Amino acid sequence: MKQRFAKPFAFLSLLAAGVAFCAQAQADQLDRVKERGKLIVGIRNDYVPFGYLDSAGQLTGFEVDLARSVAKDLLGSETAIEMVPVVASNRIELLNAGRIDVIFATLGKTAEREKVLDYTEAYYSMAGMVLMAPKDATYTSWDDIRGRKICGSQGNLYNRMLIEKYGAQLVLFTGTAEIYKAFQDNRCDAVAYDGPNVNMKVNEEGWKDKYKVALGAFEYVPIGGGVRKNEPAFLAAVNKAIIRAEAAGLMTGGEVKYNLGVSDYVTKRAEEAKVKVAAK
Repeated sequence: MKQRFAKPFAFLSLLAAGVAFCAQAQADQLDRVKERGKLIVGIRNDYVPFGYLDSAGQLTGFEVDLARSVAKDLLGSETAIEMVPVVASNRIELLNAGRIDVIFATLGKTAEREKVLDYTEAYYSMAGMVLMAPKDATYTSWDDIRGRKICGSQGNLYNRMLIEKYGAQLVLFTGTAEIYKAFQDNRCDAVAYDGPNVNMKVNEEGWKDKYKVALGAFEYVPIGGGVRKNEPAFLAAVNKAIIRAEAAGLMTGGEVKYNLGVSDYVTKRAEEAKVKVAAK
């Protein structure tokens, strides 16, 4: 009997050790970041005003500033960071593949996404999808897009709704520039995209005389960072860094700096963050 169960017992012991090792590896994410001396962040580089390349080719934006602030909080320097360009369709995949430590890339909070990642504090509330169309377009409700070709982004949380509820024929792209180029080339009738980006686009030279926001947002969506599941120490450290950044006025200042307007959501979070930081 001893001989019969020796190998299975050994196998189970190894399996248990492997599970314990994996659990420890997940729990030690914060230690690994500190040992590496660099925070690796998934960031947008094509999405004004959250993450984009300025006229000098430098990466800047509302979430870029936040990412640098978190790196400084965790590692002592805002230059202790590597920013990996991501788009909506690959940011979660890169996170869970271990290519990046955290996502700061206009990541809207949904129940489906919470199954595969853990959200940080929600530091912004974004106007959900709006519709940009030519000035002479006569859309009066989202039902009017039924059967129309609509340019949009791969991985956007509203794509299913646009197809199943409103009957749109989506023409999807990975990058923001591709979406707008396709629209200008008449490959679609309108653009369904995130409110802040579209609102800035329709005020640009060459756009404001031709296009408009034809339909407003469905709703406002909380925006947070994303980390891999089962990394409680790392998640807690990132959350503390976000709260300290809010208390210091980074997000309220960022709204002004990047022409996002002053929102009640960000203002209230900054006030609450000051109380939390002062209490520690």
